[in-house]
Amino acid sequence: MKVKDASELTGVEVNRQSELKAPARASSPARTDKVSTPAKAQVEAAVAAAQAVVGNDHSAQLAAIEAAIRNGAFKPDPQRIAERILDDAELTAKLQALMKR
Repeated sequence: MKVKDASELTGVEVNRQSELKAPARASSPARTDKVSTPAKAQVEAAVAAAQAVVGNDHSAQLAAIEAAIRNGAFKPDPQRIAERILDDAELTAKLQALMKR
């Protein structure tokens, strides 16, 4: 990975304890160094907020579907299901094509 602007880097944390406990071997796992930036906290907060919103909404949708199934009122739309399957396959194909470039 090439770093173009190092001004946002605030520090590098090296995991020295693992180096002291065991001698270095060719088969040992890679070191777990960490690089932090000032934006790390903002990104983590945005991810947590997005997960909370999606989690609550998803749980409510699942509860509504479960209640509809138990009441016998759940009527899935086969056309909508097929469209979503095709949309997912198309998106997957596009992402794979981008990754091959």
